[in-house]
Amino acid sequence: MLGVEAFRVEVERGSDGGIVLSGSVEASVGRLTLIGSGWHSTLFRSEAEALVGPVGFVHPRIVVTESENSNLPIRLARAALLDDVLLHGQSSAPLEPANLAGKIAEWATTHLPEGTFAIRPRSLGTGLAGFSKSAIAQAAGRLIADNKHTVDLESPENEIVVILAGPEDPSNHPDPLANSPPAVVWGLRSTDWNRVGWGGRQPTERPFFQPVSLEPRLARLLISLGHRTDSEPTTVIDPFCGTGGIAIEAMLADLSVLASDLDPRMVAGTKQNLEWASEELCGKYETTWDVQEIGVEFTPDAWGRVSGSIFAFDPPYGRNAWKSEDGYELFLKACSAALTIDDAGSLCTLLPTDPAIFSEDSDELSDPLVMGKPWSKIVDHMLERGWRVVLTAPVKVHRSLARLVVVAHPSH
Repeated sequence: MLGVEAFRVEVERGSDGGIVLSGSVEASVGRLTLIGSGWHSTLFRSEAEALVGPVGFVHPRIVVTESENSNLPIRLARAALLDDVLLHGQSSAPLEPANLAGKIAEWATTHLPEGTFAIRPRSLGTGLAGFSKSAIAQAAGRLIADNKHTVDLESPENEIVVILAGPEDPSNHPDPLANSPPAVVWGLRSTDWNRVGWGGRQPTERPFFQPVSLEPRLARLLISLGHRTDSEPTTVIDPFCGTGGIAIEAMLADLSVLASDLDPRMVAGTKQNLEWASEELCGKYETTWDVQEIGVEFTPDAWGRVSGSIFAFDPPYGRNAWKSEDGYELFLKACSAALTIDDAGSLCTLLPTDPAIFSEDSDELSDPLVMGKPWSKIVDHMLERGWRVVLTAPVKVHRSLARLVVVAHPSH
């Protein structure tokens, strides 16, 4: 049922740039446990799969991977919905606290490096009733501490994260796996990875701002979902760049940027914002970008063939009227132009849809209106232009507007 399920079908940053992740992460030598954001758990899992390949399910917001992709550190640095990365993770059904402490201590004999350590328990979702985070930390800490491992709660060299993952809190985005059994997960927090921060680059903080600007999290998500395990992206192309939100996130992901818009004000504003981002957010590393004042149908003439492309864009449409057909022809032109530029790339976009897509009682859920047209027709039109839809997931904007995240791959 379309609407509630999402199917999947050395980089450094300054603090303002978000994630910091170096090539020393043990991604290629052991299992990684990925902890996701609660904003949209289905899209978190889809994003994880796009970045790392097949994942194992533990909890709606916890997946594991044993990927040996040498680019995994860089890929994880581009995530939008990733909250934490654990090394050598273990999981189990909820145990008696004493037994849990014993299992954590047993795990530590193999996986905890020498030096100071702290145990950091946290709850996920509603947590687990009857479990005391402080009691678990103290009990496990007493069992682990010895002459090679001493407790330091302030500045430990190693952090053992213990996650008490209970049922998910009620969400604006329904998840078909929300009622999965609770779990307890623990592992060694990766010291080479920091959660992305959106501070410093919200649309209102940029030199050029318009009310229709896309928020950084959604812009980054369109980029991360465009990753594929059979190729490495090099360039993000946005033919409706607006104020440059997607372009900024692409720069911060260390990807080249090609952007365009037919509105000269937006082109000038995007250039201003990219110059600002280059100086204020991107640190000392070099950024490559080009912004053109052209219609989407002329982008192949401007840029020619570009391999390793992610076409990430938020097409123009009636922002307050999801039934508006404004921009649909432009969207189809974008599909055609994208295939001309790179017939092995990915296409990721946001399309306005009927808010009833979230209603369990709606008769339209199997074929909702998107950009004022039945979704099945849009799928056909995209296929005619060489694109096969591999993922869809709705996100709420406000009561009268939802948007559908759409990811497509070439159909050949």
